[in-house]
Amino acid sequence: MSLARLDLLGGFHLTFPQGKTLEVPAKKNRALLGILAVAPNQEATRYKLAALLWSDRGEDQARDSLRQALAAIRKGFAELETDALALIGDRIALNPKFFTIDVVEFVTVSGSRDVAELRQAATLYTGPFLDGLSTSDNAFEDWLREVRTDLSLRAIDLFQRLAESVSGTERVAIAERLVALDPLREPSHVALMQAHIALGQTALAIKQYEACKLLLQRELNLKPGDELQLLRQTIDELSKPQTGDASSHRPVIAVLPFENMSGDPSQAYFSDGITEDIITELGRFGELRLIARNSSLVLKDRLADAATIAKQLSVDYLLQGSIRRAGNRVRISSQLVEARSGNQIWADRFDRELTDIFELQDEIARSVAITVVGTIRTSAVEKIRRLPISQLDAYDLYLQARVRMTRYDTVLEAEPYLVRAIELDPTVATTHAMMAIVLTAKWLLEGDGDTLKTALAHGRRALKLGPKQVWSHMAMGHALIFTGQLDEALLHLEQAVNLNPNESRARAIRGLCWSYLGRHEEALADLDVCIARDPLNYDWFWDLRGQVLLVLGRYPEAIASYRNLNSYAFWAHAFLAVCHWRMGDEQLAANAARQCLAARPGATVSTILIDPYRNPKILEDLRRDLLAVGIPDG
Repeated sequence: MSLARLDLLGGFHLTFPQGKTLEVPAKKNRALLGILAVAPNQEATRYKLAALLWSDRGEDQARDSLRQALAAIRKGFAELETDALALIGDRIALNPKFFTIDVVEFVTVSGSRDVAELRQAATLYTGPFLDGLSTSDNAFEDWLREVRTDLSLRAIDLFQRLAESVSGTERVAIAERLVALDPLREPSHVALMQAHIALGQTALAIKQYEACKLLLQRELNLKPGDELQLLRQTIDELSKPQTGDASSHRPVIAVLPFENMSGDPSQAYFSDGITEDIITELGRFGELRLIARNSSLVLKDRLADAATIAKQLSVDYLLQGSIRRAGNRVRISSQLVEARSGNQIWADRFDRELTDIFELQDEIARSVAITVVGTIRTSAVEKIRRLPISQLDAYDLYLQARVRMTRYDTVLEAEPYLVRAIELDPTVATTHAMMAIVLTAKWLLEGDGDTLKTALAHGRRALKLGPKQVWSHMAMGHALIFTGQLDEALLHLEQAVNLNPNESRARAIRGLCWSYLGRHEEALADLDVCIARDPLNYDWFWDLRGQVLLVLGRYPEAIASYRNLNSYAFWAHAFLAVCHWRMGDEQLAANAARQCLAARPGATVSTILIDPYRNPKILEDLRRDLLAVGIPDG
């Protein structure tokens, strides 16, 4: 156990474990301890110490002053019966068994990717190195200035990364500290504005922008840079109705009050409750524009056809239905009608037992919402499928890209549609987010490192344009996973799921992240929810589920999951081979391995095992078995 704590960030504090403070009154003695603390291995030569602290004296006089300072320091620690300093020939060192030093701990953890360690580093950085200390020696002052600058830059980088990794009021507090470190640094003000925007505090974000603008003008005679001005414009865009861009082409839907068919007027509360819940759940999907609840419910008990209602409400789709209760059972029928033509494009019926009425309302509302969104997507895509890219607007291009993202064999086809959509309107967050996901998939399939960097750039752009949009956080989380930043990725994915629990893609990517972190049962739970809820059943839901089951050792279930794929990525064949191998079926394992190499000529164990599992044994075991089934080493 160390006998003393030396804190040099934010001042000079030397304390013993019992809380007693040891005073070091001489400035140069404090400076000497500071020099040793940040020196490599906490040691320095007598010549260096003398030259830094007594550069205005002759060599003999400087060395004599150094001897006096060392004697005073050792005398101060005498009562502990342990020498705080080690004198080795011409070198002087701090006794590593005697001290713990805040600046050493700060440097160690400030470069971490782990959020908990970043928080620890933020707590350690209480101010500039040896704050308040100055001497009359120019050599020491120059050295001190360099050390302070280096540690300050470390702190700025730390707080910038931490602000991007946390949320809520903590994010605001971290960003405020970031601004305080260098008030003239524009990215710090951007981080604080984004933190306020994420909490819906647009007024505070605008206030921060104006404060920065005034400061830059007064101190540097400069205007805010492009990033700050763009963020300020984004706040204005978020505050006004969407018109004239791709988002104004979003389908508009009205949920009509579900009819109470129970023959009992007192049951109307149930049908009204279902209607309101469906409106709430649909409202979580940013790709739809939803008519306000009051506008929909005002039509209750009015007789009118779909075309008339659609004209009154200016909508593209109507969702209507009925509810019948009998004893302990309830039947809910619903249908989706295209308003212009009056054609029914989807209908379904839900029969349930009344066990928990509120849970039932939630389940049905969620099921209807997810199915309706999927149907509208499919219907809209069918209308434009045969049109060339040059004739599509930004929203149509988005739809075409989205439908191609459901399968491994078509996901790369989405890229040119998104390129064109961004050319037409570069300010739509969802389009950048979708591009980030497509490029991450491209990196997984083709392995080009620059592709992943571009994916991250689109993810960051999406976050700037839409900091409260599901797809922005989903895209950023997906790309961060494969840079190994699992904790930061999980923060974004948690936020995405919280913003819209019905967006199954976000939940599935979170499941992938859970698995890499070693929480495989939670990963499996997420993927099972996705497969149960999403009518599109993305290929890669089954792929991820198969991989989680493989890691859990549930090989028959993993094989069954892989068999649900419509198209296989090359790694799915490889992991299927491992499943067969571990079950003792060498022939099927060899066949699957050959399919892997046919799907990706030149594939090796290294191109397959890019999964950033925290537990290295998982990768070691997979590597052993991939080699065993015939995948080349490399």
